[in-house]
Amino acid sequence: MQLVKVKLLNKNKFILLEEKNTWKKRGRLWGDWTHRICSYVAMFSPALAEYFIDQYAPNDKDIVLDTFSGRGTTLLQARIMNKQSYAVDLNPFAYVLSRAKAKSFTEDKIIKRIKEWELEYLKYNNKSDNLDDINQDLKVYYSEKNLKQMLFIKKTYGENFANLTDEDNFILAITLGIMHGPMRKNGESIYLSLSMSNHTSMAVNYVKNYALKHNLTKPEDNVFEKICNRARYIFKKSDFFDNEAHVKLGNALNISEYFNITPKLVFTSPPYLNIINYTQQNWLKMWMLGFNNKDDNKKIKLDDNHNINEYKNFMLQYLSNISQICDKESTIVLVIGDVKKTNKLEYSFENIWKDYQHLSDLELIRIYEDTINQKLKATNSMGDRSGKATRVDKIYVFKKK
Repeated sequence: MQLVKVKLLNKNKFILLEEKNTWKKRGRLWGDWTHRICSYVAMFSPALAEYFIDQYAPNDKDIVLDTFSGRGTTLLQARIMNKQSYAVDLNPFAYVLSRAKAKSFTEDKIIKRIKEWELEYLKYNNKSDNLDDINQDLKVYYSEKNLKQMLFIKKTYGENFANLTDEDNFILAITLGIMHGPMRKNGESIYLSLSMSNHTSMAVNYVKNYALKHNLTKPEDNVFEKICNRARYIFKKSDFFDNEAHVKLGNALNISEYFNITPKLVFTSPPYLNIINYTQQNWLKMWMLGFNNKDDNKKIKLDDNHNINEYKNFMLQYLSNISQICDKESTIVLVIGDVKKTNKLEYSFENIWKDYQHLSDLELIRIYEDTINQKLKATNSMGDRSGKATRVDKIYVFKKK
């Protein structure tokens, strides 16, 4: 039985929680299947969000905010638990995924719209784009048949992600979720690419060499049929919820510009220090959204590439800004992993906080330690660097002084 260690700072002691009394009582795949629309590197589980929402926002219509929304786990779980749910993220990929979970859809309506996409493509295909004009690296991952259909989706919907209808955004999120992933031994796959990781857009030379060594084939599909199949799968175990969430594409440091709210709970996971470059590791999905190269991705200005001093300043500025929209009834919960390399502690947010806590109007009241099962980590798909950067997620709970 695995225990969760909790450090109570105001009482200067530790307690141990049995697994059955924490989020770990849930299975790894627990939760509404809308959570499964698309994988996301460094995502936390719906069970973790459920536990802390239940602990710190127990009442119907309590306001729950996620300022680094990622794939929208907090946003969706808060909706499911009948909270007022708000989220923001600066990454367009995260924005599309989060927005897809901000309201519920009916299967019939979505399938009908996907078929309309296909009809549009059949008309568009008469003047199909020249595949010589696109990034040739894409041909390592995809057949020409699939690329032509994907290029239509990119130009018609992906590049216009900020202006889509709710239904089209949902379908785009489904498409992003099947852009690449593993193939079964019998050659069947729900994905559009040759067999590879579904979490990370892997480097082209690695994939090229691996494909040659293992004689991998690139599937030739009706892409729209695969999108339909995936949508039907998601709807199998997704419930319909009337309440809708609020999502913005924006910077967490400017949170007061987006919502006029006082959250009961802020539950979020800020970027870890130099562990994950979200645009580089999702470069195929970013291509679908119109970000064709590293220069395009740099324009987004994600806060995921800092040295230690820049990271300290970023986190302190973030906590200062988020504190301004909170009151004494609010709780701020941050999921931040200790960074270790070759078993040596690189940094811990707890140590950063000790040096700067006197400057803040927030008080750190408790720290949960969640030991990561290395075999289940999403970053295991990253090769030799996999699963070695973080081993313990720490969950920091703040209140206003």
